Amino acid sequence: MNAEELTRYTRDLNLQRGLRRARALDNAVAPPEAGPRDLAGIDTAMTTARSNQAYYFSHPDWQAILSIHQQVDDVLARLNEQAQTTPQTAIQASKITTLAASLIARHAAKISAHLDKWEQRGTPGGQAMRALTRDAEGHAARASGLDSVQALDSPRLLAAHVLKLSRELRRADADDPEPDLGLDDPDDPELDSALSAGAQADPELAEASQLMSALTEMGGRARRAGHRLTLDVRLHGMVETAQLRGFEIISGIAQAAMERYDNLFRLDRETGRAVHVDMGASGRRNIAAMIYHYAEQRLERMRGTLGAEEQRDFGHYETDPPERYMDALYEESRTIRATLSAKNLRPQDRPELQIRYLLAQKEIASAGVDGVQDWGTQATFPPSDLVAGLQTDSPVETRRALIKALRRQVGNNPFHRHAHFLTKVADRFAQEIAGPPELTAQALQTELDADQVRAVAAHIVEQGAVASPLVLSEAAELNLTHAQAERALAVLQTLNVVGPPNGLEPRETLTASRNDLPGQLELLEQRLPNLLAMQTAAATIAASEAQATRAQPEPAPRAEAPAPAEPEQVPAPAPPAPPAPAPAETAPAATAPELPRRDRTAERRHPGNLGSRPTPAAESPTDQDIAKLFKGQEGRVNEATAKLKAGTKARAAAHPAPAESVPATATTADEAQHNAQQNHQPVSVGVR
Repeated sequence: MNAEELTRYTRDLNLQRGLRRARALDNAVAPPEAGPRDLAGIDTAMTTARSNQAYYFSHPDWQAILSIHQQVDDVLARLNEQAQTTPQTAIQASKITTLAASLIARHAAKISAHLDKWEQRGTPGGQAMRALTRDAEGHAARASGLDSVQALDSPRLLAAHVLKLSRELRRADADDPEPDLGLDDPDDPELDSALSAGAQADPELAEASQLMSALTEMGGRARRAGHRLTLDVRLHGMVETAQLRGFEIISGIAQAAMERYDNLFRLDRETGRAVHVDMGASGRRNIAAMIYHYAEQRLERMRGTLGAEEQRDFGHYETDPPERYMDALYEESRTIRATLSAKNLRPQDRPELQIRYLLAQKEIASAGVDGVQDWGTQATFPPSDLVAGLQTDSPVETRRALIKALRRQVGNNPFHRHAHFLTKVADRFAQEIAGPPELTAQALQTELDADQVRAVAAHIVEQGAVASPLVLSEAAELNLTHAQAERALAVLQTLNVVGPPNGLEPRETLTASRNDLPGQLELLEQRLPNLLAMQTAAATIAASEAQATRAQPEPAPRAEAPAPAEPEQVPAPAPPAPPAPAPAETAPAATAPELPRRDRTAERRHPGNLGSRPTPAAESPTDQDIAKLFKGQEGRVNEATAKLKAGTKARAAAHPAPAESVPATATTADEAQHNAQQNHQPVSVGVR
């Protein structure tokens, strides 16, 4: 082939390639889905950081952030204009967005670490840098296509995504990889060793080990594809985001395993120490703690807050929870409060946001210095603003909607780790609506007049209002405080208008018609002072009794009292006394007090003392007793006696006694002679 033919052939190939590209562009109706294509998602965080730049104005990383943001904004604005006619330009815009947001997050993390070192974490500058780090990381993840809300929260989904990313990296393998590309090396020997041991002991840790293997393979291919990653910044952002999310999930799995093993402790009464119910659980807990430590340490290095040669002491992350968790919880709480205060919030969306706020506040209280575990479960009177958004125009209806949402969530998943907490919070809100079971101290000290009691009774009976202190205190026409509403209901309970406290349910209204109220509230002005005094006296007596009960020491265990003696028995022969025990060589230092024992041989009947049971002797009646017995019956007694004597004489005459004959006494000789004259018969014994 000569030069002219070669030129013609080359032009033909280029034309065919161009036609294929044109057909591909014609088929693309809209730009491909590539996530955000600008830095608008971090504008709020950047504005806050600029307003507080006095804390880090001279820091080189802050100058780098400003430079990146300015350059990238101009480039992305031009590319997004071209994307309207050239769909492939949108891919380039998303790549640049991913890299720029990732670099901004890295520089912001370094500034945050610098401020923490100089004890300026709580300053507005420190808070602004932490917020910028979080927002930039999330923006980079969304631009890279990895983070789609919570679609990759499970380790299996993330591992599948990492494998897809590894296949994409396999196409970019090179013979001479570049050594330093800013990618973190996931091959951590300590973490690999701990995961290998944990995979054999716990199924959840085995899942974390599989995720670690996928991250390791992806990291190796990323190093081999260094020249490609220098150009394809979108792959660079996907690799970095996958590593961050992967180590966060590994850390979360290990922390959950630690909490599960900690619940297997029991208290040994002999030693007073906590021991594991399962003897092998202690070792598995230590393995999970090692995985948690090394994963958190790896995350610190990736975010730039820990140097490559620095090491944290083992247990550092257990005693002091990672700051990124607390920052996320605080940010979640602030965001929810701002959302709940919005005017365009739909009522059906309010309970879900309030539940998220409750869970975030519970984690913050548990991780605090005091470690409050029962936060939010105790009812307070008057009710406090525990959850944002409860102080609305209808606080009772808002609480009822929240109670319904809490119980529905627990019913849908009763085995959720927060199910017990959500149930107790629902009971707390129900108790606040129903009212306290007893009058509070504020209610006993408040003043109340007869007109207020009449107004409360009319409001409950005539308008059908709920007999609840919270409902009555929110009624504008009554103008009552929560304490006054409590005491008014207690007075109406005495007058049988409402029933007693009913647990988590409001009081029952006993008066059915408004026509019955005048009779029940008759002479209320004169009776009210006595009723209030009776309430105060009853509360004082109950408080004193409760205090006395708490102050009274627990009674010591008493020895068993001897049984009452039984009736005296016929003395039986005493059993032989047992042999005396041989004296011990060494007496114990301290002997326990010997309890009194019963002498069972004397007190109770048993086969050893079965004598004839004594029969109580009958008392002979006296002459006075006989006279009282037969008083007025003398005639009948004499007649019966005469008949008895006559009958005895008649029987004796009819049957005379035989004449007495005395037999001769046989002598010894006569007996012997008589025996000799008898015929002797053989005696035999037969056995059948």
